[in-house]
Amino acid sequence: MARQTNGAEPPKNESRPGEGNGVVKILFKYNAVLLLVIMFIVACTLSEHFLSSGNLVNILRQQSTYMLVALGMLTVMLTGGIDLSVSSVVAVASIMVPYCLKIWGLQNEPWGLMVSIIIAVAMGFLFGAMNGFLIARLNMPAFIVTLAMMYAAKGVAYIITDANTILLDSNIPAVQVFIGFSTGRIGGIPYEVILMIILVVVFFFLMHYTGFGRLITATGSNEQAVQLAGINSRKYKFWAYTISGTLCGVAGLIIASRSGSATALTTQTNFDMTTIAAVVIGGASLKGGEGSVHMTVVGVFVLAVIGNIMNLTQLGVYPQLVVKAVIIVMAVLLKSVSSKASD
Repeated sequence: MARQTNGAEPPKNESRPGEGNGVVKILFKYNAVLLLVIMFIVACTLSEHFLSSGNLVNILRQQSTYMLVALGMLTVMLTGGIDLSVSSVVAVASIMVPYCLKIWGLQNEPWGLMVSIIIAVAMGFLFGAMNGFLIARLNMPAFIVTLAMMYAAKGVAYIITDANTILLDSNIPAVQVFIGFSTGRIGGIPYEVILMIILVVVFFFLMHYTGFGRLITATGSNEQAVQLAGINSRKYKFWAYTISGTLCGVAGLIIASRSGSATALTTQTNFDMTTIAAVVIGGASLKGGEGSVHMTVVGVFVLAVIGNIMNLTQLGVYPQLVVKAVIIVMAVLLKSVSSKASD
């Protein structure tokens, strides 16, 4: 006997938002890449000097320190944390080499430069480890801990220098070697850019193809599930902040090498807000568990191109801040729209 129906047709499969248009989904997913391409085209249009080899190399050199700090910031943000102390930690590390060489007299020792470099990087490691211990072991809020560490490191920087500038003597061989790092090149590529590229490649494989990187991301995505699996998530949080501090130490070395001096005023450099913005533009979530090395690289260069073209067009400093703010909001808005479309 035929089953009676009320004449209604079976419901058709409704397409979910974001489905059916692969191109749109790709554009939403890689909106930072699209933004970088647009900024690149605008830069080429507004200034004929933008594509000059000197300007492009200058952009790479300028961003080498921001890139290193951004890689550490990405690692922290993947765990769901944040590090507001990076600018001050970079400053302390940048002070230590000139301080050790000149004030401690290590510039006259054959091993003095190496010891000074180790001490500088160790200072970054120490501040990062203290952040990691307080946040991971004592369960203190990352925002409060790193904010406090920012002030602590800034105070250390001014105490060490006594608010004065320490100038290195460029006639001393050890100082010449140290400063030479910022001026030396291989095949036309500055040493600091080569170091940046190496660390980006290392972090790409570390974060995307190792258990450590996957567990860093998992900790930020669902820390409770990680703990239920018998994995010590606190260890990964600790090492995330330690890595961030260590990379700040390396960035400090580059800054000191460029200037051949040490000053506590480096604490006023906006490494913290700039790198957080770059990581967010690259698609990382402030809640953790989402982000990638290659997109963070894109985020860093989005801000770099914006800043460079505004300098080439002689736009004032304060309007630049407004423009950067608008770009950041646009990037976050696109990220929010793409997330909703994929749900």
